[in-house]
Amino acid sequence: MRKTLMIACAVLASGGAARAAAPEPGPLAISVIEQWLLPRNDALAEAAAVQRDAWRAACADGDYAGDLAALRERYQAAADAWAAVEHVTTGPVSLSLRPDRIFFFPDKRNAVAKALAELEAKAKAGEVPDDTFRASSVAGQGFPALERLLYEPPDGEPAARCRVGVAIAGNLATLTGQIRDEWRSDVGPLAKLKAGQGDPVHFADPGQAAARLLTDLAGGIQRDVDMKLLPVLGANLDTARPKAAEGWRSNRSARTLKASVASLTAMAAIFAKAAPAEIAASDGKAFAAAQAAVAKLPDDVGEAAADPKRRKVVEQAVAALKVAQANIVKDVAPAIGVPLGFNALDGD
Repeated sequence: MRKTLMIACAVLASGGAARAAAPEPGPLAISVIEQWLLPRNDALAEAAAVQRDAWRAACADGDYAGDLAALRERYQAAADAWAAVEHVTTGPVSLSLRPDRIFFFPDKRNAVAKALAELEAKAKAGEVPDDTFRASSVAGQGFPALERLLYEPPDGEPAARCRVGVAIAGNLATLTGQIRDEWRSDVGPLAKLKAGQGDPVHFADPGQAAARLLTDLAGGIQRDVDMKLLPVLGANLDTARPKAAEGWRSNRSARTLKASVASLTAMAAIFAKAAPAEIAASDGKAFAAAQAAVAKLPDDVGEAAADPKRRKVVEQAVAALKVAQANIVKDVAPAIGVPLGFNALDGD
């Protein structure tokens, strides 16, 4: 990815006719935030709040076993909403370790299970205070920990598990609500952009805001490839790792990718609209192909990667996503005059 972005920068430096009509970066960033990001942040905060309320109601009697189906439904809806924005690193989400607290992944050292066990041990004595919960491991604060409570066989005291579930669901509602409100604040980063200003925390000027959002787009595709698909595929059939698939416990491996790519496609369309028609059309085709390839993924992506008869479908999704990313880097970014930076997944 690093080399690819360096190529993009070189293309940008060369100039050309495509840059002559480049849009103003401030209004472009505002369009992406208002048309794409804010509605999805609103949907996430709402889904998380509904999930919190469902947990509180289910645990009123100290045991959520009888409400498991309803809680799983609320979990799936909230996780879908998170998948639509998880690639965003620009703005309020970047503060206070929010991404890891919302969704700790990948879990290479079984940190989620350890954190959950520690929380359950504390919950045996009663409700987990907010300050105690916030000081606990980030691995136990978000969706992956809640997934284990909902989709693994129950182990431990029902009341303690209830208290932990209520604490996690409440934390997710709080974090997602904060992100929503800070974007919409009268003194927040969007308000600064509308005033033609930079933000002292998030971006130096409107141009940097557009660059960071475009980098989030390119990085979001990379995230789906590098974190959700390649670890599952392994180098070959013999090294495939089915349990490396995100959300395999809740049967979300393909569902998460579909939600993510649909959202990335919508984000890309706003940037592409500012490019010449032929580049916008090419971008649309690349993302449509990526969506079509991801749509063919079976629910059990991990198992498919280890199956010689089905592995090809996973490989085709990787290939299509890489084409869409290349389109953004090599065509859209130079055409709209927005330089790409380095994202959280880039190496040295």
